[in-house]
This record gives sequence, C-alpha cells and structure tokens, in this order.
Amino acid sequence: MTQRYQKICKNGHQLSVTYRGTSDPTEFCPECGKSVISTCQFCHAPIEGWDEPDGIVYLGQRTADRPNYCKKCGQPYPWTSLIISTVIELLDSDEEVSDQDKTLIKSAIPDLLVDTPQTKLAEAKFKKGFSKVSILVKDSLYNLLVDVLSDTVKKSIFPN
Repeated sequence: MTQRYQKICKNGHQLSVTYRGTSDPTEFCPECGKSVISTCQFCHAPIEGWDEPDGIVYLGQRTADRPNYCKKCGQPYPWTSLIISTVIELLDSDEEVSDQDKTLIKSAIPDLLVDTPQTKLAEAKFKKGFSKVSILVKDSLYNLLVDVLSDTVKKSIFPN
C-alpha cells in the first residue's frame, strides 16, 4: 500500500484524498476561499488519505474520512476548532438559556465529536441543556453538528 494524503481547506471541505505531497499546497478552496492544508498546523504531520493498493488498478471512487483531530499530536484540525468555537458563539447569542445550561452544553461538545468513555455523559449534558435552547439556535446547532457526530451520538441527541 502507498499512503496518499488529503487536501482539506480550513473550513473542512475535502479537495483530495490522493495528494502525493507531504507539505501544504499553496492553493485556496474553490467553495469558500479558505487556504488548503494537507498537514497538521501544530506538528506538521500529513493528513492521511487514500491507501493506494500497489500493483492494482483501482477504478472506484477514492474516499477517506475527514479526521477531526491529528493522529500524531491529538490537536484539533482547524475545521474542528471552528465547529467548537461556532457552537460556543451560537450558545452565547441565546439570551433565553442560563449560563449554567450554556456551560453544560459547551463542556459536552468536544466529547460528542469523538467516541470516548465520556461520550455518554456528554450526550446527557448536551440533551439537558439543549432542551432549553431557542428553536433558532437548536436548528443552527443541528445543522452545524450533524455532519461531524457519529451515527450513535446523532441518534441519541437528535432522535428525529
């Protein structure tokens, strides 16, 4: 197998999973205009993409999951940090929610993005605070989180 790498803009749009370079390209996303990266911005490890089979012609679609965190240093990628900061800003804009409930939801978000022993606790915290959030913020949080949560977490906190 030959490891290929991903090119992803800082907003999280995947441009390629078969990049051959190991340094950041000098290009911008055609969807949003943000700069494109192929390495962790902290440790500079390449973002792994397609595992290309050696000696085999592959005719199908090449895919790879977009990671939320660097597997070498554990730091969040820019799109993950953006999701977390946007959730915080959305919650802070909702004047109907108490500071205690905002803190409850904010503390749950990082553990909702990954499956850890803390994920079930995070689901409970999120659901408790989420029930008190305004409809506008609920819809925005749903649209922001639906693509980054695991199927299990999605079903638990957004059952409809």
